Amino acid sequence: MNKRLSTITAFSTLVLASGCGTSGINGTTSDNDLGKRHTRGLCTISSTALAPATGRIADFSSVGGVGGQENTIPAKIVTYGLPKPLDPALHSYTTTGGHLNFKINAPATSSPQLLGTLLQFDSCIDASAFTGVEFTVSGAFSGCSLVYATGDVEHEDVTKSSTFASGPEGSYVPQHKIAAEDLSTTPRTIKLPFANTDIRGNPPTPLDPAKLIFTLWQFIVPVAADGGSDSPPCSANLTIGDIKFYR
Repeated sequence: MNKRLSTITAFSTLVLASGCGTSGINGTTSDNDLGKRHTRGLCTISSTALAPATGRIADFSSVGGVGGQENTIPAKIVTYGLPKPLDPALHSYTTTGGHLNFKINAPATSSPQLLGTLLQFDSCIDASAFTGVEFTVSGAFSGCSLVYATGDVEHEDVTKSSTFASGPEGSYVPQHKIAAEDLSTTPRTIKLPFANTDIRGNPPTPLDPAKLIFTLWQFIVPVAADGGSDSPPCSANLTIGDIKFYR
């Protein structure tokens, strides 16, 4: 995934740009790294796996991981923060009881912030037999906004990505907005189709479900008002489960 991530303004909010955004991992990108990234490049027959027939993406059956069962997709959990590297005190996650829980307590600053948690697939995934992704979610958040995205190689910036990518510079994935008022302590199933997203990606083309590389939940913390004294922090405690592709 990419080592840097830029932002754009769309629908009066910041959205994920320039790749899928594991740029919260500390470190910089060298020219040698760039060459290595480009050798991974496109989704090919050898680098693509079919989505499980059950559609199951993750069951979080292993501590700190997404699972490992035959009916799940090999992947790893990645968290990131921008423009500064992620501070674990501001954004953390656990996997317990078959669920992914993440907590955020991030004060607003003079710059907008992106705080994300994603499942980065070990290979390209062909989910073209499915309509979209569904998951259960419970909890609450405030002081920020939340978007969900399923990522494909064609919306991943090839100039910055360290995973599979074929998108032009400045690429970013289409996204769905999730409203705070729609969540509660009772788990709710949300179904989000590959098509008809709230925020179009760049390039402005549909997501390609035959070339998927991650799923993502990203919080967008706005700029602090009046020097920050009147701005509440971004506070979130969400539990995600039963992540799968649906027909």
